[in-house]
Amino acid sequence: MYTLPDRFEFMSDAWLDEARRWFEGRKPPAPFAVSERFADAPPHLQFPDDAASWTARFDGEAFSITRGFDGSADVTVEGDYQAALMSAQFVGVMAPGAWKAMQREVDNAFGKGTVRMKGRLQPEASELMMHFHDHMGRRTVENPDLEHRARRLGVAGKIREMEEQGYTVIERAISDEFADEVRTATLRALSSQGVTTLNWMTYHGREFELLLQNPQLMTLIDASLGRGAVIASISAIRRGPGPGFIPMHTDYAHVPEPYPEFSLTGVGVWALEDWTLESGPTWIVPGSHKHRRPPREGEGHNQGVPIVMPKGSVVYFHHGVWHWQGDRTAPGERVTIHAHFNRGILRSLEPKKIDVQMLHRNAPRLGEMLGEDDWFDKLSAHGRDYSRLAYMNKLHAFTEAKKREILGEPAAPKGQDLGALVS
Repeated sequence: MYTLPDRFEFMSDAWLDEARRWFEGRKPPAPFAVSERFADAPPHLQFPDDAASWTARFDGEAFSITRGFDGSADVTVEGDYQAALMSAQFVGVMAPGAWKAMQREVDNAFGKGTVRMKGRLQPEASELMMHFHDHMGRRTVENPDLEHRARRLGVAGKIREMEEQGYTVIERAISDEFADEVRTATLRALSSQGVTTLNWMTYHGREFELLLQNPQLMTLIDASLGRGAVIASISAIRRGPGPGFIPMHTDYAHVPEPYPEFSLTGVGVWALEDWTLESGPTWIVPGSHKHRRPPREGEGHNQGVPIVMPKGSVVYFHHGVWHWQGDRTAPGERVTIHAHFNRGILRSLEPKKIDVQMLHRNAPRLGEMLGEDDWFDKLSAHGRDYSRLAYMNKLHAFTEAKKREILGEPAAPKGQDLGALVS
């Protein structure tokens, strides 16, 4: 319902049609069946009892792809829809250790056992299903229902806090193991160039591609910046003991006062080790976004709070919030990744580099944050990309309606649907 022509919502009828196309003509050496059923699917998909299910069966001659769950299949998978979607969007499951890492992060986000698999396939059938998983992962979009997604991910309250305070913290948004992997990859990139800060981290390893797609952080970004938000810069900072070197500021470069009532930018700062008062954390002035201007000289420091959080957590702030880097008194180094996003109508700080291999090894979510899904920069001699314009208008409207639902606000007055005019 909310996709471009070559993309699909997980377990939708269009998703099943793509599965039929993929399996057509394939003949593994022996019959097998796989069946899945996931509860609490988004209501707009209109599944009976909001349960999404399907079965893939090879009878020795041909595949059949049907709606419905078969508990007698060789492999069955059951659990929560949003958790299963997180798995379904992971591409590259045949890489060494990838399947285990995927399960680890799903368990970290939703709890162990939220997605349960029973049974086992023969090697040939297992390899075929993993190829199918990756094929669909490249085409499976995020759940467009912001309210449903935020609730299932446990961040609906974080969205409300973000609107009121200008920031919020998601504790342990990634596992300790993944945080260690990202930290190692960050230090490798910084050390290879002999620097303490570095931009364009998106292109410095698979770890950063996966980190950027964290569904909890991206849900906050969708709520604050709308769908189609683009990477402004992904930067790394490595710092040892000493005073903070980033003074109080906002992230609104060249934005005149008063700042707009809606957010233009947002930043997620990842803690790759525990943040304590001694470690030199970011300090934020809660509610400072409501001033709609930058701080004056000497203003705000006595109102700031240090962001203390465990390893693997992320603090997200937006909307011109006042913040600065604290002093570090602890030994060792603080290593952070700063994921800075802009509303889709703005230019980025970093020039975008569209790597087709990167797009191929990730879900559509990464392409969206690189600007691939909207109509900006798509103008040709024949005019605008009206299909993307209509798609993004529809997605924006749905997201805004669901954000109002989260915040308990009345529905917006109905206006003219530009998407309908150009579709």
